[in-house]
Amino acid sequence: MAVRAVRGEHALMGRSQCDGCGTALSFAQTVPVISYLAHGGSCSVCGGKIDPTHVIGELGGGAVGLCAMAAAPWPRMALLGALGLTLLGSALIDARTRRLPDILTLLIAACGAGLSVLKGQGVLLEGLVAAAVAFLLAEGVRRGFLWLNRSPGLGFGDVKLIAALALWLGAATPWMVVAAALIGLVGFLFVRTADGRLPFGPSLALGAWIIGLAREAGLWPLA
Repeated sequence: MAVRAVRGEHALMGRSQCDGCGTALSFAQTVPVISYLAHGGSCSVCGGKIDPTHVIGELGGGAVGLCAMAAAPWPRMALLGALGLTLLGSALIDARTRRLPDILTLLIAACGAGLSVLKGQGVLLEGLVAAAVAFLLAEGVRRGFLWLNRSPGLGFGDVKLIAALALWLGAATPWMVVAAALIGLVGFLFVRTADGRLPFGPSLALGAWIIGLAREAGLWPLA
C-alpha cells in the first residue's frame, strides 16, 4: 500500500506487482513474509530487491490481528482489527510520502465510531465531543505555529487523524497525543531525515494503538 502510494498508484486496488519490473505476481509469490524470505528479499522474476516496507506491513498486520484477538471478543475484535490495519496502512504511507490519505482517515473514524457504538450511546457521545474538541485544539496549534514561524507544527492530515481517533478513545485522547509525542521524540534519536523533520502520523497511530488496546483489555486506569 505505502509503496504504491509512493509511485502515485491507487493504494487499495490492483494486483500485487514487482517494484522493479512491474510483473504481476501470483498468490504463491505473495504469501506474507514467507515469499520474501524464500526469495531472499528479491523478485523471483527479475531478481530486483523487494522494498522492505512490504514485509514490515505484513509483520505489522499479523501483530495487529493477534492484538485484536487478545484484547476483545467478537464483534469488537473485527472492528478493532480493521481499525488497526487501517492505522498501519496510514502510518506506512505517511512514513513514505508524508501524506495521510483522507479515505483511510475516514475508515479509521468509521471503525472508531463503530467501536464506541458497541459500548453504548453515552460512549459514542463522549467520542463525538472528544473528536470536536481535539480537532479544534489541534487545528489551533497548527494555525498558531503557522502564524508564529510560517511552518505548521502539525499537518492538517494529522489534525484530522487525531479527531478520527478521538471517536474511539474519547476522554483518553490527550493521553494518546502525549504517547505519540514521546514516541516522536524517541524517533528523532534514531531516524535522520534531510530536512530534520519526521512525519507524525506513525507516532499517532502507535500511540493510539497502545492506549486504545489498554482500554479495550481493561488495563487502562485513567479513562
